[in-house]
This record gives sequence, structure tokens and C-alpha cells, in this order.
Amino acid sequence: MVKIGIIRCEGTMNACPGTGCFKSIREKSGQFKEYSDQDVEIIGVSDCGGCPGRDSVRAASEMVRRGAEVIFLSTCMTKPVPTPPGCEHPDQIAQAIRDKTGVRVVMGTH
Repeated sequence: MVKIGIIRCEGTMNACPGTGCFKSIREKSGQFKEYSDQDVEIIGVSDCGGCPGRDSVRAASEMVRRGAEVIFLSTCMTKPVPTPPGCEHPDQIAQAIRDKTGVRVVMGTH
């Protein structure tokens, strides 16, 4: 079993209820294909805290403290989904999470 945390874009949360992310987890599609032979436990889901990802590291650190082994930056953090312009800081956010927590960060969910 892999234990995951998800960081979502605060700006898209009103437009997107996360159904694509949860569908990809359930169907082991998108970035979850590599876990097709494992169960996935969701430790937590949090927003980034607004630009430029103010609370991402804090939220990821808390999820890791509670057992997350991998942090996913949701697709709305890595592409202009559901509407442009999209997050301008995903690589910096991912690196800051890696530096603080030491866990793997996956870019995108579905």
C-alpha cells in the first residue's frame, strides 16, 4: 500500500471538485498507473494556500508527518486546468516540498 497526499491549486478549487483526481486514483490511471498493483491510501488533500504556493510545504509536511510517502501536485497545479493561466510555480513548489520532507513529489494526478 502506498500512502499519498495531494496538494491542489487554491485558485481552481471553486471550479473543480477534484473528481478527475479521485477518478484517476480509483481507476489507477494517469499518474497512478504505477500503483496498479497496490492499494492507495489518501492521507490528506490540501490546497496550496494561494500563489505562489504559500502553504504547500506546510501542508505537505503535515501529510508526511501523518504517514504520506508520496505527495502529488494535482493536475491543476501542473497544467492550466480547468482554465488558464495555471500555476506558474509547480517546479519550485515541488522542489521546496522535496527539500523539506525528503519524499517523492509527483507532478500531476490525471
